[in-house]
Amino acid sequence: MAINTEKRGGSCVLLYLNRRWGKIDAAARGRSIGSRLALCWLCMVLAVLSAALLLLSATGVLSHTASQFGETAALQQKNTAAIFTAQMDVLTAQGIELSNTVSGEVESFLAGRGLSFDALNDNPELIAELEDMLIPALKSAMEGSTCSGAYFCLDATANTSLSTSEISRAGVYLRYSGLRSAHPGGTVTCFRGTVDAARRNGLQLHNRWNPELNTSLIPGYRQVMAWDGDRLSGGCLWTERIPLLDTWESVTLLCVPVRDGAGNVRGVCGMELSDLYFSLSHSTVSGSYGSFIMLLAPMNGDTLLLDKAMLGSTEGTDLSASGEMRIQSGRDYDTFTWNDTTYLGKYQIVPGRLADGHPLAAVTLVPESGYRHQVQTARLGWTLGSLGFLIGMLVLAAALSRRFAMPIAQGLEAAKSCEHDWQPTGIREIDELTVYFHSRLRESRPEDALPRQVESLVSELIDRSKGLTSSERIILRYYAEGYTVKDIPGLLFISMGTVKGHNSHIYSKLGVDSYDALKAYLDVLRRCGRLEELLQSGKQRSYV
Repeated sequence: MAINTEKRGGSCVLLYLNRRWGKIDAAARGRSIGSRLALCWLCMVLAVLSAALLLLSATGVLSHTASQFGETAALQQKNTAAIFTAQMDVLTAQGIELSNTVSGEVESFLAGRGLSFDALNDNPELIAELEDMLIPALKSAMEGSTCSGAYFCLDATANTSLSTSEISRAGVYLRYSGLRSAHPGGTVTCFRGTVDAARRNGLQLHNRWNPELNTSLIPGYRQVMAWDGDRLSGGCLWTERIPLLDTWESVTLLCVPVRDGAGNVRGVCGMELSDLYFSLSHSTVSGSYGSFIMLLAPMNGDTLLLDKAMLGSTEGTDLSASGEMRIQSGRDYDTFTWNDTTYLGKYQIVPGRLADGHPLAAVTLVPESGYRHQVQTARLGWTLGSLGFLIGMLVLAAALSRRFAMPIAQGLEAAKSCEHDWQPTGIREIDELTVYFHSRLRESRPEDALPRQVESLVSELIDRSKGLTSSERIILRYYAEGYTVKDIPGLLFISMGTVKGHNSHIYSKLGVDSYDALKAYLDVLRRCGRLEELLQSGKQRSYV
């Protein structure tokens, strides 16, 4: 029973030392109160900033959707204008090439027969023969271009006696039928031209076929016929969107002068862009703001003339080629209003001379609903992010305040008490204050320098040390000086077995159960100034 009591006493000493000196070390290692205050203030500042961020996000101030959309629309508009300009330039060049071909063939045809141009009037057989010769040139022009048809019209008619002879002109108009993609191909039909010429070239007649062209339905026809310039490019005109007679389709026509060898304009030729082909060629472009629509429209001031415009695909919208569209310019983008429906986008004037003199605009639009949806999504994202950040900062600030305030209260309570088992708070100033108060209390009450239980155990240890032999006392002194068990054989020239035997006697006589417990007692005695009392008690004898 006594041995168990002694072992518990050794453990008590170890526990006491760990607590006492551990608290002093913890007091030195703890964070300062200033750093904790700075952290709390930082969290509160971040919470205030996040609240301001939340307010700005909810009102849309932080959202840059307008400028971002403006950049996207401007980029898309640049691409649209480039596509339209390139297509019109290529078709114009091919139209001029077709004009030169038709002019040369007509000159050769008439010269070979010794006829003048006027000989074509009232001569259906001659007209049919000339058309038969020119149809391959039209087919070749269609195959090598991005168009839905090609035509030529000569200033002559098969019957001058008709009441419509002033507007009815001989010529051939070929068109693709059954277009289903942006790549023309398939069946070529004869929309205008003589039956004989069509059959000799293996062409089917259009279900709305007529032998001659009605020039009154071609805007700018008379302008081209009256042109007297030098370069054909200067006489080229584009028509606005016009209905194709007796069909459900509408087209835009390129008109190029056809001249004879003397430079006189003898007719018109060119290419056709049908609204169906244009729609298939220019599909919508999907983006985060919705589907962008492309259109080519005449402008009258700040108004787009949609009833004369060519529209790309309008899938997903109600937009159609009818009425007018008002333009309101803005800083980042332009606003377009049509039939109480709002679209957003950009427009740009492109080269291309229209018969009616209006400038031609390439336009890129997106329904306002798509833009508004993106604005709401961006605002919601900012708002939720700011709200989450605010909540996080408030929770962190509350947790830090609680973690900061509670240790202060506990530390002050420990500083006021005389208890030795107080726990370090982790706040350096508070722990140092508590250690200081306790040290002053110990100085003012020397008898309480050690806990009563520990003081009793130390006194008993000194009394028991009187039973140690001189050899055991020498080994004990070496331990007090910091040597370990492994050092003793070399110091005293004895075996490890002998050292272990001495240690067993020392532990038994002093009432400790391990080397660590012995070292703990020695440390306590050293700190309270009673170590020499232990080492010198009893009679000194030399080691034998």
